[in-house]
Amino acid sequence: AVNTTGSKITVDGVTLTTTDGGTSTRVWNSQGTFTLRVYDGGSVKLAVASGSITGITVNAYSDTNFSLKADKGTYTVNEKTGTWTGSVSNVSLVHSGSKNSQISSIVVTTSEDAPTGDGSGFTPDPTKYQLDSLAYMADLDDGTEFQFTTEAFVNYQSGGYLYLQQIDEDGYAWAGLVYGNCCKEYKIGDIIPAGWTAKKTTYKGLVEATTPAGFENSIKTVSDPYYYEAFDMTGYLDDILDADQAWENFKVIAVGVKLSAIDDSGNFTMTGEGSDGTDVDVPGFNKFKIDYPTDLDADYTVEAMVTIYNNNYQIFPINIEKYEYTTKLWKVTYYGEEDGTQLTLNDSLYVATPIEDLVSGKKLIYVTDNVESILYDEYAAWGYTWYEDWYPDWIALDFTGNDELYNKVSQMTVIAPNTVKGVITGSLTDPVLAVNSEPEELAVEDPEDIKTYIYELGGENGFYPAPAENLILMGATYHVASDGKCYAQHLADDNSVAVELVFDNYAPALKSDINEGDEITVFAVAKLLEPWEVSDDTSAPKKAAKQAPSKSKAKVAPAMSKKVAFKADPYAENYTDNIKLYVLDIEATPTAVEDITAKTVASVEYVNALGQTSKVAHDGFNVVKTTYTDGTVKTSKVIK
Repeated sequence: AVNTTGSKITVDGVTLTTTDGGTSTRVWNSQGTFTLRVYDGGSVKLAVASGSITGITVNAYSDTNFSLKADKGTYTVNEKTGTWTGSVSNVSLVHSGSKNSQISSIVVTTSEDAPTGDGSGFTPDPTKYQLDSLAYMADLDDGTEFQFTTEAFVNYQSGGYLYLQQIDEDGYAWAGLVYGNCCKEYKIGDIIPAGWTAKKTTYKGLVEATTPAGFENSIKTVSDPYYYEAFDMTGYLDDILDADQAWENFKVIAVGVKLSAIDDSGNFTMTGEGSDGTDVDVPGFNKFKIDYPTDLDADYTVEAMVTIYNNNYQIFPINIEKYEYTTKLWKVTYYGEEDGTQLTLNDSLYVATPIEDLVSGKKLIYVTDNVESILYDEYAAWGYTWYEDWYPDWIALDFTGNDELYNKVSQMTVIAPNTVKGVITGSLTDPVLAVNSEPEELAVEDPEDIKTYIYELGGENGFYPAPAENLILMGATYHVASDGKCYAQHLADDNSVAVELVFDNYAPALKSDINEGDEITVFAVAKLLEPWEVSDDTSAPKKAAKQAPSKSKAKVAPAMSKKVAFKADPYAENYTDNIKLYVLDIEATPTAVEDITAKTVASVEYVNALGQTSKVAHDGFNVVKTTYTDGTVKTSKVIK
């Protein structure tokens, strides 16, 4: 093989250059038989410096390895011969497919005359109106025959319905419908070469391009799939029905909507939220003969093309799927959810500790998403998202009444995404999910950074970062009893009170060896008393006003502001006043391992808060299990 990369070959005024595909374009010598081989995505370009190329014949070595398409002009293939016609100064032949194109020879016919086309690959038809944008098709008189002089890409195709879209230089999307048999089948994102012809028609209020002709194969696709994704109209369904918004022939999607009034003819009604928060009914028709659902009590995601029939807007669905509400744990913390909502958590969840609540009788397992940054996507419909630093979020999973499942999940290390499902309560303070399906374990290595889960209760600066709801805490602090309550108190270097947190369920009688002022070791869960309010700091960002998506797809929307999270604000002066500690365990000064007489000890094991066992102490909180030679076992707690 000899690669042709970077080569320029000129014969009788015709220059051949190549580009590489998945494999370099190359000349292949097979025992004296030479072929030019072009691989997926590679091309051969033929050009003249003056005059024009008017014909090309491509002779294939093998018709099973011959999948070329031309970027302009007309190119047809008959067995082992490809024939191109047109009048241009240059043309590229592009290979697409899993095999390669094997070319034996290329014969180029040239003319001294200038190209009759404009270099875009088609010959202008002087008998037809030259239309250069889908934006202006509606302005033509009905019956006008036109030739389309620019490229457009395929947004959807079904039978005689070919939906096209363009992005103008300002980044706005324009849509159009070609109705009729264009004699080609395209994929979404295919770019259709210029030069096709049609007639402008208005049918019952809908602008169409009818009697299509001259459609060529696509050899290019839109590089960014974002441009042919459906516009998300969730929460703005009234916009679809507003003629001033002109959504006809665009592809839209609505999430969590209801379907009703489905009849045998294919008519139905889609109901969802409008921009003012009230329900909006959008009529639909099963034009593309997709399978309709039978469970009308469920919520659905509907992807559809917007159309007009008898001057009224309606939708033609292209895909309907049952909608299962999934959310990231940080959004439960950030936004809160209405209590009683069925949730599916779309996170890998790390099991921290199972707890049998002696007060309520509940069996809880505390888990965290362990994320330290989040993708903030509230304004994704506007094309604007960002990542920001974040503290891991926590939630309690309630398995009360299902001891078998509680014991099974307690032994897991990581729970798979979208397998934790249940009903939320306490979402604005201490969220608890009453689990009503069996979670699945995710087969991954044990988490390396255990300290990500367990925050130290006391420290040089007291609490930082601020404890959030359901956060597992541990550490050394001091016990203080006053005003009828018990507190964990942390002193600053000058002996002033730096942090003081109330115990939710602890009284000195629970531990007879705990006295006022004793240094204690606490293992607890942080609980919130009230939801956090939006900061009054004028520098804090505020939520933007609600507005419908724009048809501007190419331009990035301006920066949007956002509201302050419900989770604890570490800059609030009184944030610890809103936190209570539900004590899981509490002890006076822990027994040091080295104080145990070695002669009587058979083994020592250290268990961290995740239940992981080691022969050496973990960083942070440890339950020490000491087994003596007489068979007795003693447990204590230490902090490394």
